Amino acid sequence: MRTRSDAARQRSLLKLPDDCIRHVAHFISDVDAARLALTSRRVMRPMTPAVWAQILKASHGGLKIAAADLDDGLRVAARLAAARADKGPVDGFWALATNYGAAPGPRQQRYWVDSLFQREPWRIYCSRSNPDGEPVLCAAAFLAGGYDERFDRRYMLDRLEEDQDRALLQEEFRGGRTNLAYVFDDVYGHVEGGRTSRICQEIQRHFEQQQEFGNPWFRSGLSATIYHIRGNDGIELDARVEALAARAHPATAIATGITIRRAMHFTCPARCGIIYGFRRPPRVSDISDGRLKDLAAAAAPTICELGPLSGESPNALKDCFEDTKPVRLPPRGACECACYQIVGGDQDAEVFPLAVFSFPGRLEWELHDIPDMRVTLAVPVAIQGMVVAVVEVDNPVPGVPNVDLEYVGIEGYAYVPPGHEPVPPDHRL
Repeated sequence: MRTRSDAARQRSLLKLPDDCIRHVAHFISDVDAARLALTSRRVMRPMTPAVWAQILKASHGGLKIAAADLDDGLRVAARLAAARADKGPVDGFWALATNYGAAPGPRQQRYWVDSLFQREPWRIYCSRSNPDGEPVLCAAAFLAGGYDERFDRRYMLDRLEEDQDRALLQEEFRGGRTNLAYVFDDVYGHVEGGRTSRICQEIQRHFEQQQEFGNPWFRSGLSATIYHIRGNDGIELDARVEALAARAHPATAIATGITIRRAMHFTCPARCGIIYGFRRPPRVSDISDGRLKDLAAAAAPTICELGPLSGESPNALKDCFEDTKPVRLPPRGACECACYQIVGGDQDAEVFPLAVFSFPGRLEWELHDIPDMRVTLAVPVAIQGMVVAVVEVDNPVPGVPNVDLEYVGIEGYAYVPPGHEPVPPDHRL
């Protein structure tokens, strides 16, 4: 039941000129803007697509929404509110290109850069050697996932991450061709009762029906490792991801956290690096033109000196990234790592430094006890892709340095424009 004061407040809103309502809307969250718009048609009318675009950009880390999608700003706000309520690992990043792919030979299919952005704990990115330890760059585009996964992917990954020893999974399933469903069924297929059993039964039934298409336990679709080497510059890319990233109005991930896992029982785990965010889909030229590699190399000495006692906002980082405010992000858990979000800078730049990270050196940690890094961002950031630049590794092999890294992932939620939902899966996982 409305009180007299409620009615009085609504009448006062009705008396405001349209430009005042628009001005007020620019200073409130998307949730409050939705409540304001629903008070009456009189108030909703001034909430134009341009007003909603500004509100949603401020509320979701700089998210930009095409004008065509904002005919009903209230509906877009509701869509984002539902997405934000389902926070967690964002599994829709797919490898686009790298300047140092997997070492030659059979390891190419096991350790190419596509494994770096997928959180299957048995997959590892192991680069070929990089002369003089120069930065290794790996690019991924956000495609919202779902292109070739048919079952409850998040549930299976969460179970494997929480319950299983990653080192054992890496040892047992290192072959590289097995897909998530195969690993999950192999680990949990014998478990009786509950949701696990039902999922395994569904997987078995599906694959029994699809034997005619070949071995259903191999990765297929975008999950399959398919790439080619372009020209003479050594850049390796996945043309399928390149084509999908070029579509109009792609999905956007709103990052609220970062997870980095270094490879276990591998010789040269990554120690220091930079994560670049993209406000547009990444391109192969972002790797091949050398600009990001030069920037990463210039910042490397400063990043390699970071440590748990390096302060809240080192002046050296400010010198590396001009007009920014580096913000120290405390790690969750026991990891004695250093991570800084690079806040500020050019808000309209298509490519920007999102965060830098530095793990303890090998002298502080045994190789088999390398901690993961999980941090919450100080400010959410909307991105359509990222580049991970590794600038230093532990235990580099003399003469043949390379990079071993298990996973770099974003935590947060996704906005998928209407009409750009994930493509239905193919007949195999």
